[in-house]
Amino acid sequence: MAELNFNYLKNNPIFASEYKPASKLLKLYDLEYYREVMINARLLAENIVKKIFDLENLNKYYPLTNRDERRSLRSDTKYLQAQLNYPLSIINLINEVRRFGNDAVHDQNYKFSKGQAWRAICDINDIFVFILNSYTDEKLYYMRPDIAMDAASNKRYAKRKIINSPKKVITKKYNPEAIQARELLKKKKKHHFSSRLKRFLHK
Repeated sequence: MAELNFNYLKNNPIFASEYKPASKLLKLYDLEYYREVMINARLLAENIVKKIFDLENLNKYYPLTNRDERRSLRSDTKYLQAQLNYPLSIINLINEVRRFGNDAVHDQNYKFSKGQAWRAICDINDIFVFILNSYTDEKLYYMRPDIAMDAASNKRYAKRKIINSPKKVITKKYNPEAIQARELLKKKKKHHFSSRLKRFLHK
């Protein structure tokens, strides 16, 4: 079995936040928690689809069809398929992960195999790879041979333009000295204002 890791997500501007959830799949797999692999893979698929909506600046409140009572991963995927020229093989990967996750949640008697869990992880990897190869300069490898073959011949795997660039999140570092200085400045300003007010009232 080929080795797989999600280190390529770690510092990626699009999917850095998904590095830990994706790596968790491998840990669950090693522990033989195959049902949990399926559930967490489905959650990851939901996050990936949401990110696609952001990248393509798609309407998250698209009109529902008669069959869809509410927006879900299934309806989101159908909407993506209608709006974007994505390869059918990638849409099928998302749908397969969704079905795996649904079975894991709703059918407690179903026993998932090691092979099924690995397939779900490869599905998630190849969805990530498609997005990053399409929207960035990455040249990552697909795990599933059928997807790799499709990518080699299908024009729908071509580069795509990001409509809505991901914003860089700026985190403020905790600086106790700066906080103390700001508090001292506030006190000085308050004291200064109070002194001026007293002088004004006693005039």
